[in-house]
Amino acid sequence: MTAGLTYVVTGGCGFLGSHIVDMLVERGKNISEIRVVDTKLRSYKSPERKGVNVKRIRGDVTDMAQMTEVCAGADVVIHTASLIDIIGLVSYTTLWDVNVKGTETLLQCCLNEDVPCFVYTSSRAAVGPNSRGDPVEDGDESTPYDSSCPLLPYGRTKAAAEAMVLQRNGRRTNGGKTLHTCALRPGGIYGGAGWSLIKMCQEFGMDIFSARPQKGISHPSVKDSPPYVGNVAWAHLLAAQTLVTSPQTAGGEAFHVADDTPVQNSATLYGVLCAPIGIRWDDSLALPLWLMYFIAYLLAFLSFLSKPFYTFVPRLTPALLTLANTTFYFNYKKATRLLGYKPLFTWEESKQKTWDGLVEWKARDFS
Repeated sequence: MTAGLTYVVTGGCGFLGSHIVDMLVERGKNISEIRVVDTKLRSYKSPERKGVNVKRIRGDVTDMAQMTEVCAGADVVIHTASLIDIIGLVSYTTLWDVNVKGTETLLQCCLNEDVPCFVYTSSRAAVGPNSRGDPVEDGDESTPYDSSCPLLPYGRTKAAAEAMVLQRNGRRTNGGKTLHTCALRPGGIYGGAGWSLIKMCQEFGMDIFSARPQKGISHPSVKDSPPYVGNVAWAHLLAAQTLVTSPQTAGGEAFHVADDTPVQNSATLYGVLCAPIGIRWDDSLALPLWLMYFIAYLLAFLSFLSKPFYTFVPRLTPALLTLANTTFYFNYKKATRLLGYKPLFTWEESKQKTWDGLVEWKARDFS
């Protein structure tokens, strides 16, 4: 492996991106510089390692001039920057511009600036669920699935960007190198202080610190197995290293990223993870599912009627209900076989780290 590699991590101040940066500093091989690119430069203390320079850069992945400068002289780009939206707060045009056109911009910069390795953070949503809510249990990358009717606009953008990334694998750069690309598909990532689950609950108006258990919108029979953020970051590091050392192994491939988090109903998982900060979850539905669908369709109709006069975005949508009530999870056997991936953190370690982060977050923001 070439010594003194330069990495670019887009979205590097975000939830997953910051964990990837920390993982590269702590465990990366032969890295001299990490360029952390984000539209908002969040202040947090990264671990330090002699010989590794972490440089934070304010930048927008849709800006060709900025990304050309960022990619100049780089060896690996890990592209995590993305807009995530599951209820329609962001217009489809904006989602497409950032998630698809932004990815296209970065790929072109890699070809122009002779960057040979590109790791894309895709999503399980790039595969499904589809609008019918067809389930997948313990699936893999070869599991047949009808993705022709995607459930979410977000999923459509991630699928389009992922396809573009994999199609660029093997392209010749301007300087005569070969661009090697791969995509990772995590889903429902948890862990870390200020965990996005809590923020989502607050967006839905839940009084998360009340004495009453929180009721959800997912039927108790629906199962999932989301990965811990540290394991997803570890998979990115291994994917990048594999593209550098053995590009024919991972180039042009997509990988589901999971870990050994128990397969269970989401309310059960959230109940375990949120227990140390006093948030209780009830695995029963807030309302009968048929009634929630009725309300969701009614809200969607009202949103349509009000569109000429007022932008009304319901927090409960039919697509969100279908997403929450579809068993849809995959294994990581292909990532193990081709990337050498095994979860770096056990379930017990992932749980403890999530507890520690949430306790710290509550003490800081709610004391």
